[in-house]
Amino acid sequence: MTEDLVPGDAGRPDRQERPERRRGPVVVEPRAAATVVLLRPGNRGPTVLLTRRTATLRFGGDMFVFPGGRLDPQDADHAAAAIRETLEETGIHLDPGSLIPISRWVTPPGLLSRYDARFFASFVPAGTDAVAGSAEVADWRWLRPADALEAVAEGDLEMWQPTLVTLQQLVGLEDRAALEAAFRGGEGAPEPSFETVDSGLVRVNQLWAAGIEGRAEPGWLVGHDEWVFVNPSDPTGLTSDAVVDAARTAGARIVAVAITDLAPDHHAGVEMFAAGLALPVVAGPGVGRLAPYPVSELGDGESVPFGDVRLVARRDERPGRRPEALRFVGPGWELPEPS
Repeated sequence: MTEDLVPGDAGRPDRQERPERRRGPVVVEPRAAATVVLLRPGNRGPTVLLTRRTATLRFGGDMFVFPGGRLDPQDADHAAAAIRETLEETGIHLDPGSLIPISRWVTPPGLLSRYDARFFASFVPAGTDAVAGSAEVADWRWLRPADALEAVAEGDLEMWQPTLVTLQQLVGLEDRAALEAAFRGGEGAPEPSFETVDSGLVRVNQLWAAGIEGRAEPGWLVGHDEWVFVNPSDPTGLTSDAVVDAARTAGARIVAVAITDLAPDHHAGVEMFAAGLALPVVAGPGVGRLAPYPVSELGDGESVPFGDVRLVARRDERPGRRPEALRFVGPGWELPEPS
């Protein structure tokens, strides 16, 4: 069945060969970092600043990112680093009171360079623009989040998972109040938890859903001895570490990732498994145009070619579902679980 899969990256640069996805001989500790999403008023809604990293950089050359970088010894905290990095890279001065904490992203284990980054957002006045700053910045663009995502799908912009998911989360947010509401933290459990639902099906309560502190989102482990993780949401590594520990205790192997759609809560944690554990990812038609990780696409009625419990992909055409949405049908149940 595997040879029948349609590669989601067909006709585009192989994402697996990106230097920042290369694995190292040892696991390095992530370095503290901070990132700022700058939003300014536009005629059709807020636009966001994306800077293009210089092509010659060892890490992330030519990628479009938000301003940011690692904490320096003189930085009092993440917010101070965010303000300093923004000034150095763009020439834009930010008031500390303008920063809105939004999310946390940790580079997967096993990669050569790792960061534990806190993301902030800041609304800046109309007319604000970047100036030539750091040698790391080759160019910049102010784009509406939806337009930036379309440019990714068309192959005009390349970006990492944290940037892409954050843009998804920003679509439709018009002002500070809407943004604060969208990223408001919850009161989730202190650690991931596991609940057996059926034979070969375990529900996982994931923390830091889509990178937001206190948010929880279910994922599922499908399989007996060979597990497929469905809808990884946590990009901090807390949930993936717990899943790896659970597999070790059970004498099982994690063999693949499956996502029902590209909603942030359903794929924000993919790279913890795809890059961190070098696992394959399967998803619905068209996902490979947007996803910044390698994807193999499943058509309606095809089976997930991994794991020891049969999962059949079915197009999810219920109202409100994304165009690429799938349901995964198992023996007597389906994912996502009916609400």
